[in-house]
Amino acid sequence: MKPTAAILSVGNEILRGSVVNTNAAFLGRELSGLGFEVVSHGVCADSQEAIRFRLGEVLRRVELIIMMGGLGPTPDDVTREGIAAHFKVPLVFSAQQYSRLLKVYKRYGKRVPPLVKREAFYPENAKPLINRFGIALGFSIETGSKIVIALPGVPSELQNMYFDVVLPFLKKKYGDLFKGRKLIVRMAGISEPDVMKKLGKDFFDDQLDFGIYPSAGEIAIRILADRADVLARLKKKIATRLKDRIYGWDETPFSVVIGNILTKKKQTLAIAESCTGGLLASRITACPGASAYFHGGVVTYHLSAKTDLGVPEKLIKEYGEVSAQVAIQLAKSVRIRMGSSFGIGITGVAGPGGGSSKKPVGLVYIGLASPDGTVRAWKHIFWGERHQIQDKAATKALEYLWRKIR
Repeated sequence: MKPTAAILSVGNEILRGSVVNTNAAFLGRELSGLGFEVVSHGVCADSQEAIRFRLGEVLRRVELIIMMGGLGPTPDDVTREGIAAHFKVPLVFSAQQYSRLLKVYKRYGKRVPPLVKREAFYPENAKPLINRFGIALGFSIETGSKIVIALPGVPSELQNMYFDVVLPFLKKKYGDLFKGRKLIVRMAGISEPDVMKKLGKDFFDDQLDFGIYPSAGEIAIRILADRADVLARLKKKIATRLKDRIYGWDETPFSVVIGNILTKKKQTLAIAESCTGGLLASRITACPGASAYFHGGVVTYHLSAKTDLGVPEKLIKEYGEVSAQVAIQLAKSVRIRMGSSFGIGITGVAGPGGGSSKKPVGLVYIGLASPDGTVRAWKHIFWGERHQIQDKAATKALEYLWRKIR
């Protein structure tokens, strides 16, 4: 049987809808992929009594609880106290953690505020989990067959701590449970119905836990199975039936995959964006090491910005700012100006206003200029809200570049 797990978030801001709980989605995905049966996601208020009650309630049902949030220095951060109250133990002081806090503040030329000392305390029956990515101390408690892990609520810290200390701990604790359990496939340029059609009915002959997750221009498939040979057989089927759409077999983002290819081939990229407003460049520069292949980007939002880059005003007057001709010229001009191997140009109508019967909201042209001298533009009409249209356009531009360089 699968070991059971629950995720318990602490925070009034989550209960009130002020913050979207991305941590729960991350942990649910990771724990399920490891082989846990995640039976609940819960949220409780910043209250010692609420934490004590919910922890006791959930711990009766599962073997593992990961809690997050409420480990900061302010009075409303009471996760430590709530957990200690449940186990009827006092909080103890970690001199090692406090020494870390002193060093962090000294590095930035600041004195440690008195409140911050609270972050050096943890329940007496817990094992401290050092947070190398922030100052909030995590901890774990093992009691019989039950495990409670408390992590900070800052998403970047939680995710880094998960991979740094939690995942190794779980692998050591549960051993062979994690072998041959998960298969991840990431694709671009294909719809969810088309994926299912290409996989075929026989794909589901094996016993498996199958999930398909569409996002803006991408599809991810996550499969859990009990045996490694089943996953190997499924991977072979997927590779055969969807090979021209697959860009990765792990969680690596599309922009990172493209960056790795450009780096390997010693090629570079420049971008001129209009309707996406710098979103594509933002995705590229979010990747560590992007300076190795990204020469730069410009947001040519106004007509004058397009002409400054080198798009002839006569061309714009003849075809309009939203046209294949302008997308091509943007790609050519930015490539030449920045001396890059490839140039991408994007122009369109992201909405909600500005559309017409001839050029409706969602109309986007994407141009790609290549080092071999070829230049091409593609026309798309994307549906959705403004941000969705921008997301889809940026992903589609990445897809066209990927198809050229892979």
